[in-house]
Amino acid sequence: MPNEKHTLILVDLDGTLFDTVAVNAASYRAALEEVGATVTDEYYAQYCNGGYYKSFLRPLLGGDPPPELVEQVHDRKKALYAACLGAARPNTALFALLAAMRPTAHLALVTTGSRRNATEILDHFHCRDWFELILTSEDVTNNKPDPEGYLAAMAHFGIDAAHTMIFEDSAPGLAAARAAGAAVFAVDRF
Repeated sequence: MPNEKHTLILVDLDGTLFDTVAVNAASYRAALEEVGATVTDEYYAQYCNGGYYKSFLRPLLGGDPPPELVEQVHDRKKALYAACLGAARPNTALFALLAAMRPTAHLALVTTGSRRNATEILDHFHCRDWFELILTSEDVTNNKPDPEGYLAAMAHFGIDAAHTMIFEDSAPGLAAARAAGAAVFAVDRF
């Protein structure tokens, strides 16, 4: 009889599974500079990291930019992201924990990032096949701090919050994880 998995591990991408602050800051900076704006690594780390682009790009683009300009910058950032992946750093301790739990638990990734960039970094580090489900900003109506992504992953596997562990790092992500009702593990640094 096959081993049935009754536990679900949900993992955030940026800041949790990988340190991507430098990657995202560099790709957003390059995209912003093409339209006459910019962002420093420090500003990105403090005010943008872990947030949803439609929220944090607005102040960087003057406060009330046309929605198409926000989308233009975001699309360009996604195109530039792969070239910046050399600055990414994996959370080796979390990867070791996931490797130990993979045989007996479902693993899924839930990120506010784009599907394109999520798959690029997972492919870069040869770990996309670790995750049975990948949910991105394109798969939900409400991004973190709303728990929709985490709840959708639990529903997908038919596993309740009592049997789910969530690894997160950002304030919006932690709020979403807590609202989902699962056990939450905050990744502070690695």
